[in-house]
Amino acid sequence: MGDITAFIDAIYDRFEKSIYDAEDDQKLPPKPVLTEVCQELLNVSCMREEGRFPSFRVCFIDPDSELLDTYIYSHVLKFDQPIPFSTRNLHKLAPALNADMSYLMLDITEAPYKIIGIIASYTAWEKIMTRELTSGNRMPRIPNILVSGPGELKACFGEAPIVNYDSGHCVFFRTNTFTSTVVADQLRNGTNVPENERLQLLYRVLWHMTNYGHGGAIFLVPSAESCANYVDIKFRLSSRFLFSHEETRSKLSGKASVKDIVTYADLISKLTCVDGAVILTKDLDLVGFGAEVLIDKMDSVLPEMCFIRWDNTADQTRQFKDYGMRHRAGYRFCHAIDGSVSFIVSQDSTIEACTKHEGKVYVYDNVSFPLI
Repeated sequence: MGDITAFIDAIYDRFEKSIYDAEDDQKLPPKPVLTEVCQELLNVSCMREEGRFPSFRVCFIDPDSELLDTYIYSHVLKFDQPIPFSTRNLHKLAPALNADMSYLMLDITEAPYKIIGIIASYTAWEKIMTRELTSGNRMPRIPNILVSGPGELKACFGEAPIVNYDSGHCVFFRTNTFTSTVVADQLRNGTNVPENERLQLLYRVLWHMTNYGHGGAIFLVPSAESCANYVDIKFRLSSRFLFSHEETRSKLSGKASVKDIVTYADLISKLTCVDGAVILTKDLDLVGFGAEVLIDKMDSVLPEMCFIRWDNTADQTRQFKDYGMRHRAGYRFCHAIDGSVSFIVSQDSTIEACTKHEGKVYVYDNVSFPLI
């Protein structure tokens, strides 16, 4: 699976740059300890249980920490007897652990390490992240390692991913795509939908798309007419944002209920499961789904590309031809239609966002959701 030393180094580097004013109980364990733990977790990640790979989180906080008292919906449950930290025991425990609502607690004060309990949370963090709720409780904000697939680990702070390890490679996540990039600027340009409503919808739709594991694409365009010559929409299904009629739109704008946005977002997310792209206007009106990009109708010249790294520098090593058909179609779409934005979700649940800026197609990959 490759050496995980670079992954461990990246965790410490990103943690120091991203997490400010961390208390003692929120700090990372020593590097040798974290390395040993991650190696054991990698072993477990490749072991199937009834045909499924495990998904769970481990953390390193003292169960008596006062920090945990601040999370009133988090309950610390201790095993009557500590359990040896081993691949075999982790494999046995994994099916009982919900990665969205629990941490497996490790005692790393001395070797051999022990599994001492579970932090169980009644948490609304998914609804907070997708902006279904604007306040509530989330999992304790402590460093943890998420086993998310075979050969794949995510170092997280609470729910927020810091760096991913995927089959020997480190992947860094971007959380500012929707707020401070040229994609964010383009989303704001030419729309009457308040930003909080737009973000709530996009977060929820993209969140569901990553969970479906199907992959898909969403194209936002200035108007239905702006893309008419460049896409073949198999299923035309027009709807106003939040199903509203023109005469009631102004009343809903800025005052839309959470229920209305959730209902509309859940519809859009399911439409992405059909092959082809979902087309929305920048006012979030639905145009149709199952859309195919008509490459032959576009300029045959390859679009000039600008791939942006997580640190906002341009990656000169990547090229248009390095990507699959869905991604290349999204790039061409943005290049052909001024003011458009594409969100492309791969089957492995990674999100990519792109738009044209100053003649180039800017691409941001490994898009993540900022915590509220």
